[in-house]
Amino acid sequence: MNILYIANARMPTEKAHGIQIAKMCEAFIAQGADVTLVVPRRKSVPTTIQEFYGLHTDVKTIRLPVIDAYQLGAVGFIVGSLSFMVISFLFVLWRRMKGERFIIYTVDMDTFSGSLLPLVGAQVFTEMHNGKPAHVAQRFFFRHLSGVIAINRILASEFQKKFRRSRVRYAIEPNGVDAEFFRPRDKAEARRRLGIAEHTKVALYVGRFFDWKGLEIIPAAARAGTAVKWYLVGGAAEDFIRVTHAHPEPSMHFIGSVPQEDIVWWNAAADVLVVLGTKRDTQSYFYTSPMKLFEYLLSERTIVASDTPAIREIISEKEALFYTPDSAENLAAKVHEAIESPTAMNERIAAAAKLGHHYSWHGRAERILQFMSGNS
Repeated sequence: MNILYIANARMPTEKAHGIQIAKMCEAFIAQGADVTLVVPRRKSVPTTIQEFYGLHTDVKTIRLPVIDAYQLGAVGFIVGSLSFMVISFLFVLWRRMKGERFIIYTVDMDTFSGSLLPLVGAQVFTEMHNGKPAHVAQRFFFRHLSGVIAINRILASEFQKKFRRSRVRYAIEPNGVDAEFFRPRDKAEARRRLGIAEHTKVALYVGRFFDWKGLEIIPAAARAGTAVKWYLVGGAAEDFIRVTHAHPEPSMHFIGSVPQEDIVWWNAAADVLVVLGTKRDTQSYFYTSPMKLFEYLLSERTIVASDTPAIREIISEKEALFYTPDSAENLAAKVHEAIESPTAMNERIAAAAKLGHHYSWHGRAERILQFMSGNS
């Protein structure tokens, strides 16, 4: 299968969507697909995608010229995305006019840049991670798609209601994990590497700092459970304050962004791995499929997760403890329960590891390729 993977994304990037795109390209290739990644030509890290993400194979990449105004805020993003929409359409049309046969695979980095792609006469499949407005471009797009890969059933159901005139088929595929890379590590060794004392009680949050994640619950939970040290991997203290407008507690330790290979050691050093979610944001409450959750599953540590519909699509009480969204007291209580009752958590940890292996990138790619073949 020949796939043009079109993504309006800076590659490589330190953001999570870059990992997802790179790992899916690698997994498609491992399943025998011929993949070409098509992205905008933007300022990025001067290295290859293979080197940056530690892939086992090279990913053929074509960088199309765009108006690189993304750093100028919302207007710059629209300008850059519009330019990518036009140039990617012309590029794909040119390839079709040369007689090439391929499937177009896109991912929803915005709400419109793939809108023209169905006009080239090739099958178009799109991976959807967020809700979409029913504007003219989206209605046209959905009406002419060959298939939608939604990261959860909530999204798929919403699209079916919103775009009723579309007869597109749906596949439900949450995000994935590199099961080989995120194999469990020894806690004592991890703590020696990271300089964490053996008997410290550690609750760990891994992820970038965005306001839709509900990060402001952590200082309040830290005040409610003073015996626990909270480590936050993914941003600096000033980033946290800017996003949350909350004052960090002394028990909170900010590690900043770290290389992917270090995250496995941070997961191993923890007693509890925390997944946030808030009712005040639709993305957080209904749509998110956090990659860190799949990484947590394989880490052999207790997971404490927000009891949101999005998270419930992936795990249950068999694999994790749930806290009431936006309740700092309940989050602190669940973290305390996990730390003080380690033996009682063993069944959940084992169930989590078993579930985590189901969510490998390679398994995901295999199922998506089968879904796309069924639409041929």
